[in-house]
Amino acid sequence: MQKDVLVIGGGIAGLQAALELAGAGYPVHLITDEANLGGKLVDSSENGSKAACVWGDQVNISALYLGGNLHASSTVLGSLITRAYNNPLVHLYTSSKLVELQGDVGHFQATISDVRAGKRTQKLVVGAVILAAGFSMYDVSKKGEYGYGYHKNVVTSLEFEHMLSESRYRSDCIRRPSDGKCAEKIAFIQCVGSRDVVSKGEYCSAICCMFTAKEAILAKEFSPKTDVTVFYLDLRACGKNFDTFLSRAQELGTKYVRTMISEVKEDPVTEKLSINYAAASKPLAEEFDLVVLAAGIRPSTRLKETAGILQLPLNEHGFVQVDPLDPVNTKRPGVFSVGGSQGPLDVPETMALASAAAAATARVLGKSEGRPARKPVAERDVTKEPLRLGVFLCKSGLAAMGADTEAVIQAAKGQGDVVVVECDQAVCQPEAIAKIQNLIATQGLNRIVVAPCVLKHNLTLFQEAAQAAGLNRMLVEMAPVPVKNWENHSEKANSAAIAVTVRAVKDVKNFKPLRWHAEPVVPRALIVGGGVTGMAAALALADRGYSSTIVEKSAELGGYVRNFTGSLETDDLKKTVENLEKQVAKNDKIEVLVNSEVAHFSGRQGHFITLVATGQGQIKTTKNVEHGVVILATGTTTYVPAEYMYGEDQRVITGVEAMYRLVDGRLPAKGEPTYVFVQCVGSRNEEHKYCSRTCCGETVYAAAKIKEQNPDAKVYVLSRDIRTPGYLELKYRDARKAGVVFVHYDETDKPVLVKDKDGNLSMAVNDPQSGLTLNLKPDQVILAVAQTASKEAEQLANIFKIQVNADGFLSETHSNFGTIAFPGGGIFISGAAHGPKSVVECLTQAKGVAGRAARILAQPALMMGGMVAEVEWEKCAACLTCVRTCPYTIPQITREKKEMGAAYIPPADCRGCGMCASECPNKAIFVHHYQDDEVLSRVETALTEVG
Repeated sequence: MQKDVLVIGGGIAGLQAALELAGAGYPVHLITDEANLGGKLVDSSENGSKAACVWGDQVNISALYLGGNLHASSTVLGSLITRAYNNPLVHLYTSSKLVELQGDVGHFQATISDVRAGKRTQKLVVGAVILAAGFSMYDVSKKGEYGYGYHKNVVTSLEFEHMLSESRYRSDCIRRPSDGKCAEKIAFIQCVGSRDVVSKGEYCSAICCMFTAKEAILAKEFSPKTDVTVFYLDLRACGKNFDTFLSRAQELGTKYVRTMISEVKEDPVTEKLSINYAAASKPLAEEFDLVVLAAGIRPSTRLKETAGILQLPLNEHGFVQVDPLDPVNTKRPGVFSVGGSQGPLDVPETMALASAAAAATARVLGKSEGRPARKPVAERDVTKEPLRLGVFLCKSGLAAMGADTEAVIQAAKGQGDVVVVECDQAVCQPEAIAKIQNLIATQGLNRIVVAPCVLKHNLTLFQEAAQAAGLNRMLVEMAPVPVKNWENHSEKANSAAIAVTVRAVKDVKNFKPLRWHAEPVVPRALIVGGGVTGMAAALALADRGYSSTIVEKSAELGGYVRNFTGSLETDDLKKTVENLEKQVAKNDKIEVLVNSEVAHFSGRQGHFITLVATGQGQIKTTKNVEHGVVILATGTTTYVPAEYMYGEDQRVITGVEAMYRLVDGRLPAKGEPTYVFVQCVGSRNEEHKYCSRTCCGETVYAAAKIKEQNPDAKVYVLSRDIRTPGYLELKYRDARKAGVVFVHYDETDKPVLVKDKDGNLSMAVNDPQSGLTLNLKPDQVILAVAQTASKEAEQLANIFKIQVNADGFLSETHSNFGTIAFPGGGIFISGAAHGPKSVVECLTQAKGVAGRAARILAQPALMMGGMVAEVEWEKCAACLTCVRTCPYTIPQITREKKEMGAAYIPPADCRGCGMCASECPNKAIFVHHYQDDEVLSRVETALTEVG
C-alpha cells in the first residue's frame, strides 16, 4: 500500500486537505495549474516561474466574509500557503496538471506535465487522490443586457475586489475605470449567471450574497459617503454569523432592494449607468457611477478534462457527481472530491469537506509511516552564550509599509549584539527559511528577529524553523507590519519600519528558552451526544482503530432527526439514521451510555478524565472515563413559539411536527385543503438574530411532499427569503413547478393570523413587490421555527471550560476556517452544537472532526509545558488565591515542598492563561516567557510611538 497522496488543486480545499494529511505523516504531492497557491482567493498579476509572496504587491488576497473580521482571512489563507510551501512532506508542483492516472486504490501511477511547456515532467506513485480543482466564474459578458465588456464602469465582483485593494493602498476613494473619477454611487446586481435557466446555471452559487456584503462593508468603511445599493432576489446569509455580518452592511448604510434587473444603460456623455427597476410595485430609475456584477460559480475550466482522466462522472451542471450523504467519496475507490469540484460551496463547508476528505484518505491508506515533517535536531544550550542576534528583513513587508529597504538594513546593523542582517523578498519562502537555519548553525545565532511581516501566523513558522536548526523555538520574535499605512510619506514609513524592527530586537534579548516534556496519550475519544453527528464520528474513529464512549442524555440514539423520513437532501434520512444505529450497536470499539450526562471533567489534551453519571431520577451510577480527546456533538433543539396561536389552536403546528405527520400519514388531508407555511418564526429577530439554516429546506421538502401526495391541496409559503443555497435551489424550483406558491413578506409587516367567531382561520399577508394584500383561509398553519442551542450547551461549556456565543451555541476557534476546534486543544465541536446544520453537513463535519481527533490519538505522547505557570514555593503562603482564580481548577495545595503547604501547578495541565500569576498577592507565580523582565521590556518598547 503506497502512502503518498496526490492532491489536485491549490485553493483552500486542497491546501487544508494536504496540510492535514502531512500533519498525520502522509507525504503529499499537490499540483495546481496556476503559478501560485491560493486558488480563486488569490489573484496574481505576474505568472512568473517563482512563487509570489502572499503579501507582495503582485498578489491580492480577497478578504472574504469572516464573521465581521474582514482582514483575518488573508492572514489565515496566507498561513495555509506558507505552511504548505515550508512543509517537507508537501511537495508542490505549480503550473502543472494531471495528464494520466492508472492503477487502483493503494497504487495509482500519475503523470503530470508542465502547463506552459506542455511537456510531461514527472511520474508519481500514490495511494489515493483528492480532487480539489476549485471553480471558475461565469462569463458575465454573455449577459449582454448588463453591458459588461462595452460599458467600462460595469465590473465583476472579483474585479471590484481588486479595485478595493488598490484603492485602500493607493487612493482616497474608489475610482471608476473609465476616467478615474470617484465612484460616489455603486450598485451590485446579484445572481448574474446563477438561478438562471438561460445561462444554464439554475443552482444558487452559494457565496455571492456574502461576497457582496463583504465588498459593500469594505466600500463603506473605506469611503463612508459612498452610496451603495444591492439588487437581489433572496438574501442567502445562512451560515454561522452571516446574518450579523449582513446586518453590519445595512447598518453602514447599504440599501438592499428586492427586484430583478433586466438592463443596464450608459449615458455616453457622463458614462453614468442607469438602472430601471420596480420596488413596492412602483417603477423607479436610478443612476450609478459603478455597477458590480456578482458572477455565479461554474466548474473549473479543466475539471472536465481532469475528471475524464480520473474516470469520474460529472453531474448535469458539469461538477463531479458525488453521494449527497457522503460527498467526499466518488464513484472510483481511492479518489475523493472536495470544494468547488463538486459544486458551489461556502468557505465553512469547503473546510469541513477538506477535513473529511483527509480523514477518508487516511482511512483508506491505513496507518501512515509516521514520517516526521522535519528530522529532530538536538537543542543547543545557549544559556551561557553571549547574545548573537540575526535580523531577517522581508522586502515584501517593507514594501507594504512603503519603507526604504537599505535604511532599515543599516538601522538593524547598528543595534547592539546583532551579528547578521539579511534581507529577502519573502522571508516565509523555503529558500529564506533554509538560510535562517544555516546561519543559526554556522554563525552561532541564539536570537532571531523577523521583520516586518503582515501574516502574524508566520511566527509559528519561524519558531519551527529555529527549532529544526537546534535553537529553542521561544528565542524568536517577529515584528508585524502595523495596520497604519504611510503611502507617499517615505520618511514616516522608514521611521516606522525601523521602530518595529528595533523594538523586536530589544524584546528578543530578554527571551529565555522554554522546556517541554512528553506526556502519554490515552487512545480513546469521549463523544458527548448520540445524534447522527456523534454516531458518525464514533464510527469514523472506529474505522481508524480507535475506541470511543458516546454519552447520550436520552434513552436512545438518533437525536433531533431520529423520526424524520426524509429531507430536501435525501429521501432516505430515516434509513440513514437506522443504519448508523445498527453499525454503532455492533461495533465493539464503541461504548454507548444512554440516559447519561457529564458530571465532571479534568485533565489535558491527550489525557482527560470525565465523570459520567448514568440513570434516571435520583438513582444514578457514575464512572470515570479516561480519554485523549473530546468531541462535543450535542445537537440542537427547536424554539417553542408563542406566535400565531400556537398552543391555542390545533390547526397551528410547527415544521417539525409537520415532518412527523408526513411520516404517519396525517398529512396531507384529502380534498382541497389549504396549507400555509410561515417562515422565520423565532429566527432573524431580536431574540434569535441568526438564520436557522435548515427551516427553508424543511419547508420546501414538506410543501413539495404535500403537493406530491395531494395535487389538489393549496400550499402557500410566506417567507422573508427562501434560503436554499447550492443545488437545493433546484428543489425550490421544483416546488414552484408543482404549484407551491411562495410569497415574500417584510420583516416589519409580518403575516397576521386571526380566528373569526365561527372558528375559521384567516391569514393576511402584504406582498411588498405588488403592494397587494393576500387573504388566505388556511386549514393548517405550519410554523418554521428557529433551531436553538441545546439546553445543555451552556452547562457543558462551563464543565469543559469553553465558550458559547451570543446565540448560545458553542463557540469555535474561527467561524469559517476553524469551525471544528477550540483553542485549548483536544476538544472538538461537530454538527449542530456549532450552529444549525443539515444532516449532510453534520455527517461531513463528523468525519472531519474524527480525522483531526485521530491525529492526536495516533501519537504515543504529546509534548507539554512551554508557556505555563510555575510557583516559587518559597514565596507561596498557600492562601488559595490561585486555586479560586484558575478557570480550569488546576492549582493544588501540596506539602511536598514545605510543611505549611504551597501551591503546585502541574505543567502538563496548565493552559498558560496567566490569571493565577496576575492575582497572586505575593508574586509567587510567574508564567514562562512572561516573566517580569520580559514583560517590562515589551511594555517599554510597546509605549514607543511607531511612525
